[in-house]
Amino acid sequence: MGTLNRRLPIALAVALLFAAEAPAQIARVFLSGTGDDLNDCSNAGTPCRSLQGAVNQCPVNGEIIVMTSGGFGTATISQSLTINAPTGVVAFNARTITVNIGFGDLVTIRGLSMNGAVYGDTYGIDFNGSGGTLVVENSVIAGFQVGINTGASVNLMVHHSELRNNSAYGMAVGGSAVTVEDSRFENNGQYGLYLYGGRGAVLSSVSTGNGTADFDIRSNVGGPVATLLIDRCIASKSANGIRVDQNGTAAVTVRVTNSTITGNTTGLAYIGTGTITSYGTNQLWSNGTDGAFTAPNAARD
Repeated sequence: MGTLNRRLPIALAVALLFAAEAPAQIARVFLSGTGDDLNDCSNAGTPCRSLQGAVNQCPVNGEIIVMTSGGFGTATISQSLTINAPTGVVAFNARTITVNIGFGDLVTIRGLSMNGAVYGDTYGIDFNGSGGTLVVENSVIAGFQVGINTGASVNLMVHHSELRNNSAYGMAVGGSAVTVEDSRFENNGQYGLYLYGGRGAVLSSVSTGNGTADFDIRSNVGGPVATLLIDRCIASKSANGIRVDQNGTAAVTVRVTNSTITGNTTGLAYIGTGTITSYGTNQLWSNGTDGAFTAPNAARD
């Protein structure tokens, strides 16, 4: 017993020595238009040059800090991290960013300026995986076919962002959960927001000048239920303001409150048997054809 007691302090001292010599795990990496991907990117004096280089260096749950304006290229993200471009820095990207994460993972993309017009990539951000969450904040995504695309079983949150001038959709959400707040869908070729299965909420946002519909909510044969809440929003200057398309067996339900639908060819449009229910204080006026909310709550307006 005495020998064992004498050995314990020695073993503890050795463990502490190795712990002191082990390199500390960095919590952030730096990205700059004048950087180099051969750097370790761990401080402002040795930043990475490309977004993918910074992603490769970034630890799980770490942060990529964009130091200077510049173009940083495509990236594939497969772990929890944050990309942060502060106000005053133009973090430009013309290629697809792919996010492929699993349950419990969180990726935050903040402050990017994306324009796909040069290369013609299909997606600005292509978000896949199973159960992960993507947060997009203070970003502009334009010039792609689809600004943000999701697969099934993911969670997407978009705040203070613009999805504009995309040739097909500002955002396409299939079988996922989506929350949009204080954002704009503008001048997209077909739809501002295209929700084909899944559930969502759009709050304090504007959708305008989109070719086919500001908000298009659809179910496909064999697909999941599609449910959308629209609160304190504007839908204007498109072929259809809000369009439900129940061409499958699953239900399509839209609930609208405190919103304005105006200046469209058709304000409220129905294909099949979906519902657009008013929960009061909506303004439906000055459309070529206003359409009507689904009973029983239409009388509240």
